[in-house]
Amino acid sequence: MGLAPELGSRYPHELSGGQRQRVGIARALAPKPDLLVADEPVSSLDVTVRGQILALLADLRQRLGLTLVLIAHDLAAVEQLADRVAVMYLGRIVEISGSGELFRRPLHPYTASLLSAVPVPDPRRRRDRIVLAGEPPSPLAPPPGCPFHPRCPIARPRCAAERPPLATTAEKDTRLGECGRMVACFYPGEMLDGRVRNGEDPSSMRRGA
Repeated sequence: MGLAPELGSRYPHELSGGQRQRVGIARALAPKPDLLVADEPVSSLDVTVRGQILALLADLRQRLGLTLVLIAHDLAAVEQLADRVAVMYLGRIVEISGSGELFRRPLHPYTASLLSAVPVPDPRRRRDRIVLAGEPPSPLAPPPGCPFHPRCPIARPRCAAERPPLATTAEKDTRLGECGRMVACFYPGEMLDGRVRNGEDPSSMRRGA
């Protein structure tokens, strides 16, 4: 874990946040599991320690042959660690894809809106934000049809009437071999065609066929 042996006699309050996180990972790995579930492993850490923990998890996964299930809101951490990504909205998976393909070309409108909010570490580059209207509905009373349709800029009448299944698309994924990408949307990829980002009135798209 990269911890000095003399730290073994210390109490938790005598360790830093990063050290405590390493101890937690060590406890999880002590039974030699094949699967490690990491739920927000870097959410409470500063940027420097966060990078160290992510690098540690990546090294452990490779060195020990672990399957790592990472649960995170930090999309940069997901991009750094994950081979395959599942995006959830209102408790349901809306897109499954290899990491590289998902970050390069998101198919679900919700995925596209999430990625548009990630800061770009280059002042010369500008990322067009996709700002969603309204608030997420309650999981206890989801809307009819597609759960995302009340906030979706490309929603159409069909979206309010039918729930799209999580289905394999025609697009292949280089990381997944012959497996296609999966998305729960009747109009996958349309958020990337520029109509919403360039200022077209979303209501005109909702009226479209």
